[in-house]
Amino acid sequence: MKGYQRHATSKLISGYIIDNLRDPRFEVTPAFVMAEMQKLHGLDIGYHKAWRAIQLASALIRGTPDENYELLSSYLYMMRSNNPGTYTNIKIDDNNRFLYMFYAYGSSISGWNHCRPVIAIDATFLKSKFRGVLMISVSKDANNQIFPLAFGIAESENNNSYEWYFSQLRNAIGSRENLIFLSDRHQAIAYGIAKVYPESHHGICIYHLEQNLKRRKVKSEVIKLFQSAARVYRRKEFDLYMSDIAKVDKKSYEYLMEEPPERWARSCSPRRRYDMLTTNIVESMNSVLFEARELPILRMMDFIQVKLQRWFYERRNEAEETFYDVSCWVEEELKKNIDLAFTLNVSIMFYV
Repeated sequence: MKGYQRHATSKLISGYIIDNLRDPRFEVTPAFVMAEMQKLHGLDIGYHKAWRAIQLASALIRGTPDENYELLSSYLYMMRSNNPGTYTNIKIDDNNRFLYMFYAYGSSISGWNHCRPVIAIDATFLKSKFRGVLMISVSKDANNQIFPLAFGIAESENNNSYEWYFSQLRNAIGSRENLIFLSDRHQAIAYGIAKVYPESHHGICIYHLEQNLKRRKVKSEVIKLFQSAARVYRRKEFDLYMSDIAKVDKKSYEYLMEEPPERWARSCSPRRRYDMLTTNIVESMNSVLFEARELPILRMMDFIQVKLQRWFYERRNEAEETFYDVSCWVEEELKKNIDLAFTLNVSIMFYV
């Protein structure tokens, strides 16, 4: 048996588990491979051999990370050929090494003009061999649904990468009147927006501000006052809540005012934020792509494409079956408000 185990190389084992990797019902981990080889073949293999077998099988299915980057230009060419109006670009350094990549599907570009002029942006870490970050821009459509706009890949979140990303975003979708960007407080994002979209307004996510307050271990009363201050519609009410915060915790008040209220408070914003005070929509997109972050770059892009195709297909079919003058979401909101209005009493005042 020991002699047979020596011949049970990671390459041989990869052949046994390749079908499991293709089957979405299985979560193929080294522990899973070790258990399967023991159960089916009576072999006791080590963790590292099981891990190498998974890598080899994955490479057979998806290609190696190196091969994926070598094929990236060809992949983007086919993407543009098969999706009219799609915009893509790659930046390489003086040694012909990959630096950045950007793409926006034609359907996203054409649909952008029918979305709210608010773009939420964030980046999430990639976990394949070469790491890096995936940059994501999303908006909201007329049916109050997340609308993916563009994606980019860079080695990290820094001034240069974000300036390049925003320059490509502008090339792809242009600008809009009263445009607002929403993000966390990452300084590189602020730098990129200021350089490429100086006419826009940059708002920050109130959830991230709230988390910063919690890390400072402020009183729960301060958190509640902050939430109210950020969400009220009138400046007078905002000033009252901020005055209350100053009375309870002067340091928290000073910390919040370090960030201009125009960037986070609804009542102070110079432009309409369409009830979008957080970056939840882009965080939700990150969650959808959570598992894909571990895939080689082309397989990750395949995953994104399948998701977007399904969403746009389902939304188009729903829209074609709709005969309202407004979107389904707006119609439902109107119905709710009308039903509520019928429960209200009207008081008539007579003046002498």
